Amino acid sequence: MKLRDILPHACGLPLLLLVLFVVPSVPSAQAAPVAGGISITITPTEMQPADAGFVSVGGAYPLRVSVTLDGAPLEVFRGSDAYWALFVFGFDEPPGEHRILVEVVNPATREIVKKDVVITVLEHEFPRESVALPWSLTPLLDPAINEQENAWLDSIYAVHTYAPGWDWPFGHPAINPVITSRFGNDRSYNGGMWTQYHTGVDYRVAIGEPVLATADGWVAAAEMRDVRGNVLIIDHGHGVFTQYAHLSEFFVSKGAFVRGGQLVGLAGATGRTSGPHLHFEVIVHGQPVDPIRWMALTPGFMPPREVRSTPQAAGDSPPAEAISGGDG
Repeated sequence: MKLRDILPHACGLPLLLLVLFVVPSVPSAQAAPVAGGISITITPTEMQPADAGFVSVGGAYPLRVSVTLDGAPLEVFRGSDAYWALFVFGFDEPPGEHRILVEVVNPATREIVKKDVVITVLEHEFPRESVALPWSLTPLLDPAINEQENAWLDSIYAVHTYAPGWDWPFGHPAINPVITSRFGNDRSYNGGMWTQYHTGVDYRVAIGEPVLATADGWVAAAEMRDVRGNVLIIDHGHGVFTQYAHLSEFFVSKGAFVRGGQLVGLAGATGRTSGPHLHFEVIVHGQPVDPIRWMALTPGFMPPREVRSTPQAAGDSPPAEAISGGDG
């Protein structure tokens, strides 16, 4: 028996294994019959910047499905009971309306079903946050170091794979999920030496606590970096990745296949951090998105508990838990 088989699967709801079939030449897909009539789900219809959503199409016969966002085609891929397409907006997306058009053709009956939905990006301003790092960590605020690491991440996220299995929903990477720092804070480090959005959420964990894969996938990277320390990246296919940073130890290596809920490493305090925590990211088509909002796309999702920092006197350095290590 493997260790991951006896660990509690505290990643939320049970995972759904999706067997994919992709037509690579056009953004459409065909597959074997599934039960029920044609149904089209598009969610959410109200979003904020750095947010992702999905289109799901179910039908009783092999279907031809196409999806466009503002006229641009989206990749459509096939699961065991639905066709899927993912859409995402960036941090700097202005408020406004976007249009998703779904067209479904049943080749057996020649039935055509269309759905035209307006997606509204709401006005949203991420909170500003001033982070004070100890003097020993200020060399890691060098813009060249940060830009080099971000370029390395971009090169990983640019690789698009077609997974033979795709999990939904995604679960938490910590057994007892408690959030200490939210996604998206507009962070300024040490008086402006480096500024960057907080591209993930931080979980309260102690050094040596288990870190779990949130869904099935392949390890795209498992190595030491300056800012994120020991960082693990899992490729879930179709442009979706998860990142686990500041680990003390890896239990998997690049190229390995992992299952949702599997023990993949131990939490730590490596890299640019003033205290132990787990920095966790979800990336969709190269864009970091709010992991909690991503998980909440599944009905019945229970949000994790959040620990808020206590007010501080002017000039005080924030505690490690309040800034969750000050990672990027």
